This record gives sequence, C-alpha cells and structure tokens, in this order.
Amino acid sequence: PELRNKRVPIALDEYAYAGGGSYKVVPAYAWNFHEMFRHSDVFQLATLTFITGTYSAARGQAVLNPTGLLFKLYRDHFGTIPADVSGNSPQPRPTDPPGGEQPVVHAGSDTFPLDVAAAWTADRKTFTVAVINPTESAQTLNLEIRGVQLAGKVSLRRMAPQSLTATVAVGQEPGVKIEEQSIDAVPTKPTFPPFSVSIYEFPVKSSPES
Repeated sequence: PELRNKRVPIALDEYAYAGGGSYKVVPAYAWNFHEMFRHSDVFQLATLTFITGTYSAARGQAVLNPTGLLFKLYRDHFGTIPADVSGNSPQPRPTDPPGGEQPVVHAGSDTFPLDVAAAWTADRKTFTVAVINPTESAQTLNLEIRGVQLAGKVSLRRMAPQSLTATVAVGQEPGVKIEEQSIDAVPTKPTFPPFSVSIYEFPVKSSPES
C-alpha cells in the first residue's frame, strides 16, 4: 500500500528476447517499448542485455538486423514526451494466465487488438504516433488526434515484412526494411498489415504547453 503514496522508480537493467536474428521478436520488443512509455514515471532506465542481438556480422562487415532496425526506428522517429492515448476497445484478460495474482489493469492500450503509443518530440514541433499490429491479420484503427493543430504532410515509417522469419544478413537482399511514405492528411481509418510496426510523424502549428 505504501507504493500508492511513494513511487519507487525501476531500472530495468537487463531485458531481451531470444531469437533476435529474425523479425519474429520485433513486435514483442515494440510492445515492450510502449509499456515502458506508458509508465515512464516508474521505468526511468532500461538497458538491452544482448546488444549483439541487434546486428548481423560476417566477413568484416555488420548490418542492423530486424531488432536493430526497430531500435533505430523508434530512436529516430518517436517522440520523448509521452501523450495520452484513449480508446473504446480495452485489452482482454488473458485466457491462459501463468498463475499467481493477476493484475487489475492489463498491459496495452485501449485499442485492442492494436497497441498505440503517442509522444511529442522534445521541441514539440512534431507529434508522433506508433501503432503495433501483433496479429496475423490486417487491422483497422479509427484515428483521431485532439488538441493539436497539424501542419504539412504526414510521414509514415513502417516495418511489415512478408514473413516472421525474415531477416537481414551481410551480402544478402534484406528481408526486412523500414518503408517510408508521405501522406497529405491524417488518415482517419488506416489499416495495418499483420505483425507490423508503424510510426507516424505529424508536424504541428501549435501544441499544448504540457
């Protein structure tokens, strides 16, 4: 009960998923990012254990593998000041809980089966929205951005390979890429491919002070 009155920050000093050479862990890493963003008042530091799991090396060369590309995607294009995300489709209770006391509030945003996180860039000139589709079918989202005056074209960057086993290796055509496109206006009902990770960047005319 004391934790309700006194927040105890967490330093997640080691975390990782096995099998980081292929795309299959990418949606899981992205979802992990989102959960830490949502609770950034508690998670104040997090470090990846297997940094060697972010690249592929051979013959004196190295390239970012799918996990490394995901880290680059969020580092370069997702904001640093978290913003609220709301929805009318809460995450369901797990059907096969591992045992022990179950949480009252479940992980994820209220946009099931998609997971959505939003943040401002440090200069508050760009509003960013990240969307994960962790399912094996395409999903559509009713997207509405409130309290922000947008300006200019919207940038979309997405990772959505044809296979969960897709990878990136030295000297081979990459099976995973960060695809980029420019959009004229905010998409009201965008559709997200299976197992995809997408980040929108919305330039703004004005932004709230906090």
